[in-house]
Amino acid sequence: MRFRAALAFGAFIAAASATSVFGQGFQGGLRGAIKDPGGVLPGVEVTLTNEGTNISRSTVTNERGEYVFAAVEPGTYKVKVALQGYKTIDQTGVRIGTQTFITLDLTMDVGRIEENVTVTGQSPLIETSNASQGTVLDSAALQTLPSSGRAAFLVGTTVPTVIPSGDAQFNRQQDQSNASLLSLGGGTRRGNNYTLDGVPITDITNRAVANPTIEALDDVKVQVHTYDAEMGRTGGGVFNTTLRSGTNSYRGSAFFQTRPVWGAANNYFAQKALENCSGSDASCLSKNAKPAQVYYLGGGGIGGPIVKDKTFFFFSSENYHDISTRNGSLLLPTAAERNGDFSQTTSGTTPIKIYNPITHVQFTNNIIPPGMLNPVAVAMLKYLPLPQTNVDNGSANYNATAQIDDYFQQEYAVKLEHKFTDKMRLTGFYMYNRTNEPCSNYYYIGLSDPNRFADPGDYLLKRRPQILAINNTWIPSDNSVLALRFGWTRFVDNSTTTIDFDPATLGFSQAFLGQMGQTGVSKFPQIFTTNYGPGQQLLGAINPSFRTYKSTGGNAAYSRFVGTHTFKLGADYRRIGVNLLNPGCSAGCIGFGREFTSSTGTNNGSATDGNAIATFLLGYPSGELQSSGSLGDNMTLTTPLDIYTNYFGGYVQDDWRVSSRFTLNYGVRIEHEDGMREVNNNFTVGFDRTATSSLSSVVVPGSVDPTGGTAARNVVGGLLYAGVNGNPTQQGNPPKAKWSPRLGAVYSLDPKTVVRGGYGLYWAPYNYPVPSATSNNGNYGQIGFTNNT
Repeated sequence: MRFRAALAFGAFIAAASATSVFGQGFQGGLRGAIKDPGGVLPGVEVTLTNEGTNISRSTVTNERGEYVFAAVEPGTYKVKVALQGYKTIDQTGVRIGTQTFITLDLTMDVGRIEENVTVTGQSPLIETSNASQGTVLDSAALQTLPSSGRAAFLVGTTVPTVIPSGDAQFNRQQDQSNASLLSLGGGTRRGNNYTLDGVPITDITNRAVANPTIEALDDVKVQVHTYDAEMGRTGGGVFNTTLRSGTNSYRGSAFFQTRPVWGAANNYFAQKALENCSGSDASCLSKNAKPAQVYYLGGGGIGGPIVKDKTFFFFSSENYHDISTRNGSLLLPTAAERNGDFSQTTSGTTPIKIYNPITHVQFTNNIIPPGMLNPVAVAMLKYLPLPQTNVDNGSANYNATAQIDDYFQQEYAVKLEHKFTDKMRLTGFYMYNRTNEPCSNYYYIGLSDPNRFADPGDYLLKRRPQILAINNTWIPSDNSVLALRFGWTRFVDNSTTTIDFDPATLGFSQAFLGQMGQTGVSKFPQIFTTNYGPGQQLLGAINPSFRTYKSTGGNAAYSRFVGTHTFKLGADYRRIGVNLLNPGCSAGCIGFGREFTSSTGTNNGSATDGNAIATFLLGYPSGELQSSGSLGDNMTLTTPLDIYTNYFGGYVQDDWRVSSRFTLNYGVRIEHEDGMREVNNNFTVGFDRTATSSLSSVVVPGSVDPTGGTAARNVVGGLLYAGVNGNPTQQGNPPKAKWSPRLGAVYSLDPKTVVRGGYGLYWAPYNYPVPSATSNNGNYGQIGFTNNT
């Protein structure tokens, strides 16, 4: 775990309204004082009414003339102030955004209560009730600011100190990974929190589970420099989002966007390859022709009353279809090389030489005898397309444009709101996102060719995020509010093959096929060859993986107004995890380098001494001798995992309005996150360097060390398995309690100048690794077995 301390102090001169943060909940608030020319007025009735839904709340000023409305749903409100013997004040158009707390002091004039003073569209010029700062992006800003993929969280990069570091092309609704690579306020990237209606939607890798359509959003508050104890599990900031609700009027919107095919040019390199294609070479012409890069994006939203003044709905949807491209310039073996003939193979203009791996004698005329060709390798190469230029001089001889057809990806969201009484209301939100994203097939373009199982770029990324958020607001008395929230997310994130394949058709031995059968995945093996294919992977579709990120949690916040103090206390619990099955190299990942067909039979860096395709044809995998691929040679047998961590948080906070000019915000938060666990303890939690095992009887002689500086020793050391022999059940050693003091102060020098300062200690969430069966043994400790476990 890491922590970040933030200290900020500044003076701001403003000519427009500014607002402030009021905790991690999405609701805002309104406070102020009611006076007459002679002083404060206690006992004044203040009514706050939502102009869209007509839902209202009332309170009475205390002995100091102060009033507070806490836990106010974002929206536009009317404030009514009434007291016998004074003119009634009606102020309309008071906008309370996400996490904004408006200070509104009003002065009443003597008169009859039937007389009204109406104020329209006037709001405080500058916020003076909180030291924290945040930027509200309302629906108008979200619709207006440029956003090529309509990703609301990425619009937050228009806010100072919000820095993106992901690949800018990934800005669509299914691009959770890149869109979350943001640093807020100098904090770690992907160390932030994302909420919808106060419910966290951050997964175990600190990504937003989904990117909601802009049509569903009322506003997004980008909270960066905040000093409220209600904010937790973030090392940078929070994207605090309020979802749009229906009103007493039926209202809707719709949009459509397209990018005409005629306005797009062919890729430069594809166009050059196309110009060099023979008129009779249909394959070359089709692979390099300008693709129909269609783009259609449409959606909308509609909301209104189910029961006027009581029950409301809002439904939104967004769908898009586009075809994008990737261009590949690859080196593939020639027709002669596939038959073992390397007599014309060169590196530049220098001929390469291949040697018999048994005798280390160069093959006659650089041709492998037919009887030495491995039948499995020969069978595999039949699925590899021929190069467009039948020459192998070490440079690319095959060009293709892969088409990625995102066919009508869909997102739907609905929010319901119901008022039980004037003191109790309930909202519920559900969102579903469905996307199927193919990858870059350079050999067999598209998803229709029956041989695409051999294409290294063939896979389908299936994502199915779901979000459920429920909010209950209860007003026990005029000076207290209780907010209860429940959140549930599921994010299916599966990388799958698009077509099955029976590896028995390649001629493998029954022993090898039996090992494949244990993994439970039937597919084409991945073949890696030095210098050939995309990224040195010559054959074999993706190794599938199945991930379902999940979280369940609840939080509660209680606010009470006493004198000039607004006290808050609350608690937050989240169980965050992932169901994971990563078969890894289920059909084998096999690498072939130059070493076995080189003059020495050992690792070498010469491009003319040995050849990886020749080694492949002879059937001599390289193992770990040479980097013929990032995976080496292995077959993985993994275990399904149910990973999770528990997070607990609690806080107390006081917002003390010392005077009309000076406000203090102070509090403390305590957090605990108990480390990564597995439901059935199916992983390791560490390594004991002194542990003994069945290998401990083996003596490592001192002569192994060529310097002679190491004495003979027994083999010791071993993995620590979760829950075995008293071992812990969680990884790491997280602190029992993480204390986070918060302090902020704001002072109004005059109506146009405010000085703010604050200090906050934050504990950034641990960046739990992305699941992988091939990186660091799955990134979750030892979860499977390979030849190099």
